[in-house]
Amino acid sequence: MDFKKKMIIMGSIVIIGIAGILGYRLLTNKTTGSTGSCNIKALPARIHLTWWGDLSEPAAQVLIGAYTASRPYVSIVYTKLDPKTSEQKLIGAWARDQGPDIYSIKSESVKHFASTGLINPMPAKTTNYTATKKKVLGIKEEVQICKFEKPAPTSETLKNLFVTGAFNDMYKNGQILDFPLQFDSVAMFYNQQLLDEAGILTPPKTWSEFVSIIPKLTLVDDQGKLVRAGAALGLGSNVPRNPEVLAAILKQYSIDLADKTGTSATFTSAKDFNSVLNLAVSFSNPTKATYTWNETFPSALDALAQGKVAIAFGTAEDFAELKNLTTGADIRVANFPQAISTGSVYVADYWLQTVAPRAKDANAAWDFLRFAADTTQAQALIKITGGTAAIRALVETAGKVVEGETAGQAQVFAKQAATAFNWFPGLNPEKGREALNNLMDDATSQKVSLADAIDRASKMFQLSLSTP
Repeated sequence: MDFKKKMIIMGSIVIIGIAGILGYRLLTNKTTGSTGSCNIKALPARIHLTWWGDLSEPAAQVLIGAYTASRPYVSIVYTKLDPKTSEQKLIGAWARDQGPDIYSIKSESVKHFASTGLINPMPAKTTNYTATKKKVLGIKEEVQICKFEKPAPTSETLKNLFVTGAFNDMYKNGQILDFPLQFDSVAMFYNQQLLDEAGILTPPKTWSEFVSIIPKLTLVDDQGKLVRAGAALGLGSNVPRNPEVLAAILKQYSIDLADKTGTSATFTSAKDFNSVLNLAVSFSNPTKATYTWNETFPSALDALAQGKVAIAFGTAEDFAELKNLTTGADIRVANFPQAISTGSVYVADYWLQTVAPRAKDANAAWDFLRFAADTTQAQALIKITGGTAAIRALVETAGKVVEGETAGQAQVFAKQAATAFNWFPGLNPEKGREALNNLMDDATSQKVSLADAIDRASKMFQLSLSTP
């Protein structure tokens, strides 16, 4: 191992060590302002919690095991949610006066759940008890029971510990609504073999590079029919990540979907909106040189797995699913393209953990979440999942690439985590998705005028901002 690699590894160890101490002190019993007493005679009555989440069973059990080892009076039963039906299952369970104490929620849905009273915010302080074995006079072993009262982390504490995108989704209106255990964002997936065959040595970093390679990757038959697409872009109907992709491109050109309050749709009135829309739609417009995608292709990830498209977009969670779909294709990950080579605009899409309004013991539930979100547990979790932490210091370490080496999946997603933002600012993400998907489909089909397509999208997106 050369000197430069050794220095990077040593530096990483130091950073993680500092992060571990900082994260432990910020989120656990070492928090400033904590009070504790070890003259407690007995543990409190048994507390039984349920957690419905996005993590795999082994990953969740690592966190549960670590927590209950120090809080033996708490038990947590975990159920893995299907991400495609999680919201329906939760709402259905609550309608029957059932459901979990702790549950996972997508970042785009935080405002929706909070506005409808489905989140029980973290209280001003949490209380927990620990039981540890100690030897008295070096001979007799006794169990020492301690009680700790910890104030909720301050906004500055959270802002310094977590990446900005995660902080913005967990802390709203002076309240902690949730905790992130991992972070995720939309990146570019590409078929290395197809790029090699087209003579493209590296994936595109900017949209100008992206546009230039599309004709090289696109195959048509003798009748001019698309046989293989260069990229899955330009439509909403078969591009699941179209809303995130469009939101990211708009943001790269300084266009926000809504105003700062998230209550008024502003994107269609922006000066450069039509130019950006024309770029996005050009990939599905048969009259353009970049025409490469249409409604005859299967959904983007399926098409990528089947070798019917060279480039698609998705999160690390999507990439894990893609591996189950593909049969040996060399699919790799690169950072989401930027408007300029020095750009760093990425869109986040990840899970957070929160507490239900009817939780049997909200205090214990929040105590578990603040424990699970600390640096020590984050390190243990990402070793199992291979995901990206939401903690700044761990993200910085994971994002380092040794000079001369190519960034791998972990480095790609870690780099994006530093600046990735939640694409949806309103109360109804499904309606927001529908608005942006319809915009792309209407603009491509030309069944209505472009002006009408834009007007429809603007009105529907406005509705998504204000109506849960």
